Amino acid sequence: MLTNTLTSLAILKVNIDQDKDYLDYLRPFVLQVLAEYKPNPVTDGVVSDHIRERFGLEIPKQTVQMVLKRISRSRHLKRDHGVYQITGDLPDPQLTAKQSDAERHIAAVLSGLRQFSQDTVKPISSDEDAIVAIRTFLSEFDIKCLRAYLRGTAIPSIEGAHRTDIVLVSKYVQHIQRAEPEQFSSFLILVQGHMLANALLCPDLGNIPKSYREVTFYLDTPLLVQRLGADGEAEQDAMRELINLLSKLGGRVAAFSHSRDELERVFLGAANYVGTTDGRGAIVLEARKRGTTKSDLPLLAASIDDELGEAGIEVEVTPRHIERFQIDETAFDRILGDGVQYSNPKAKAYDITSVRSIYAIRANGLAPSVEKARAVLVTSNTGFANAAWEYGQQFQSSRNVSSVITDFSLANMAWLKAPMRAPSIPTTQVLAYSYAALEPSSELLDKYMAEIDRLEKAGTITERDHQLLRSSFQVYDELVDLTLGEEDSLTAETVTKTLERVSRAIRKEESGKLETEQEAHQETRDMLEAQQARNQKLLGNLYRRCCSRARVLAWVLSGCVVTLFAIGLLSGLGLLSGLGLNPPAPFSWVLTVGSIGLALMTSLSLIFGSTVKNIHVGVRNRHLTWCLKREAKAIGVDLSELGID
Repeated sequence: MLTNTLTSLAILKVNIDQDKDYLDYLRPFVLQVLAEYKPNPVTDGVVSDHIRERFGLEIPKQTVQMVLKRISRSRHLKRDHGVYQITGDLPDPQLTAKQSDAERHIAAVLSGLRQFSQDTVKPISSDEDAIVAIRTFLSEFDIKCLRAYLRGTAIPSIEGAHRTDIVLVSKYVQHIQRAEPEQFSSFLILVQGHMLANALLCPDLGNIPKSYREVTFYLDTPLLVQRLGADGEAEQDAMRELINLLSKLGGRVAAFSHSRDELERVFLGAANYVGTTDGRGAIVLEARKRGTTKSDLPLLAASIDDELGEAGIEVEVTPRHIERFQIDETAFDRILGDGVQYSNPKAKAYDITSVRSIYAIRANGLAPSVEKARAVLVTSNTGFANAAWEYGQQFQSSRNVSSVITDFSLANMAWLKAPMRAPSIPTTQVLAYSYAALEPSSELLDKYMAEIDRLEKAGTITERDHQLLRSSFQVYDELVDLTLGEEDSLTAETVTKTLERVSRAIRKEESGKLETEQEAHQETRDMLEAQQARNQKLLGNLYRRCCSRARVLAWVLSGCVVTLFAIGLLSGLGLLSGLGLNPPAPFSWVLTVGSIGLALMTSLSLIFGSTVKNIHVGVRNRHLTWCLKREAKAIGVDLSELGID
């Protein structure tokens, strides 16, 4: 029966891919029960019991009754005096093929969880234990706001406390989401199947409107914190997806002005604890993880209105007290106190104000469904939602639909309206829940703080160790790893192991930072050397090109000078005339210049030791420098690398 539940959930996911309605999800299960057990007479109670026994699902009798009515229309059942009789061959429900595909996904998830658990403080040794852990995790995804409130999940209850199972599976979910995408996809099939099973808990869910055009959803303060990202990325993604889906379905998302004011106070209050060892809570922890400074949170508080507007959340003035619609705040305060532990009395007063405001907006109007409720408060606190439901049974306007519902209940119902339009809702919801499940409870933290105080006084740990164990955000992860969220597992040995792990992690992080810096430095140096090599090659080519040009120019000029000198010498000695070579009159100046040049060259040679060779070298060098500067300027290269100024 344990495996049957998971198989049934996976089969339900297959049905949604075939675009069937809610009751058609259940039809194959009912037909299979009728074919196998052949009950006579066929009643909703008998079929419901067989479904629980055969498939491990808790389905209300009213839902089964509606499916039986549909089957009777095809003349496979006949109703007589309020009960049904099987009248002919029943159609094949075709569950065999679906079951084999479902079992493949389940086997992957069970094997993965067992393997993952071996490195934890609670290794799982059998598939049965793995199934219990997964069923416990899934049962937390219930829907407690419709007429089926007394049965919030289709998964049969498992006796005993299984808090460690929830933490273990949450850690497993995060692991496979990062490292094992195929296993994560298989796990999501179970989550989606459970969300679909929630539709079967409310018999008339298929008849309600497909939109939320007549309702406004008011978010309480913790959900506003999540949407603004101060509680972690997973929670922010889940709220962003939910708000987008509600908008697509025509719903309005808002917040009361007193919730907005509370949100501002929460940010300002958390800012005082970011840099201290006494800080607790999701906002402070997330700030430490992100490296948020004390001044960042007040800046966020100052921009709340803009941030909420960008998130699609309208702020409405809190309704005034209206005596006709006023709740008994004293009675609700008592019920709320029994189900929720408030560390801050002001938070409790804000919650009471929020519920009072919902009743004022509804104005005692009937709320047969969420779609007709006009106003609903959405919270992440299950205890708060349960207390509001219990109190609401005294009022006609809240008897069917509570004034307060959980964010997952709303996400589940909204997703059921348009699963193909919001395929990421199950993913963001399961990740948000798994991250939230890994936050140490206040009871565990109180015991932990008391234990490290005791160890410091006893001299077991140093003052520095004590400060590290109080302030490092890594402590929370290690604490959950070593206890799986169970208070009884916290001992002095646990604290010692936590200190060792955190210290090792910090050393590894510092070493990693150093390695990263060294790698970055080496990478920069390699890039610089590569660039220098490219520049050197470029400059080398440029130098060779300019040298070639300078040599050619120097030889041409030297040849001209030597020719002039030779002509001048021959002319001065009268050899040209003796040879009968009399140049034309226009070129007589060449002879004159040649003679002057020869005389000048002779004088310079006598005074300075200058030769034609020296002039040749000087011309070549000067032209080379000029050519290099012109070429380098054109391509943007620094000549200083070649030693040229």
